[in-house]
Amino acid sequence: MLRRLNGFFHLPRRKQWMLLEAFCLSGVMRLALLVVPFRRLAVFLGSQAEESPWEEDDARVQVAGEIGRAVETACCFTPWKSKCFIQALTAKIMLRQLGIANTLYLGMDRNGRKEIEAHAWLRCGELIVTGGRGRERFTTLGKFTD
Repeated sequence: MLRRLNGFFHLPRRKQWMLLEAFCLSGVMRLALLVVPFRRLAVFLGSQAEESPWEEDDARVQVAGEIGRAVETACCFTPWKSKCFIQALTAKIMLRQLGIANTLYLGMDRNGRKEIEAHAWLRCGELIVTGGRGRERFTTLGKFTD
């Protein structure tokens, strides 16, 4: 634990702030999902059934990648559950604050059984910012863009 803290303090200030923002914002998103019905949250996710452009400025895609890594890293250390939907929402808000176009996808899969499995991922340009692993097997049910 001390090694990780030491590593954190040796990061550039910009990355430290990004990790702290991702950590705190993931907590806010988790609380919002527990308290607010999804239909009310959906209003804040952006335009439904539309997608952001697949072509995006390289500098913006690079920032989106940094945000995605920060969110995934920070969510490994949260005392609350911070799975794919929390991560996608957190990264979406961080990208929105910077004016970077993105699309949040919600999907489901029956997983070969009667159980339904859900997944969320976020895209900026051609980059999958969060939730990239295994997304191919999910059928897209909804998408939201800024």
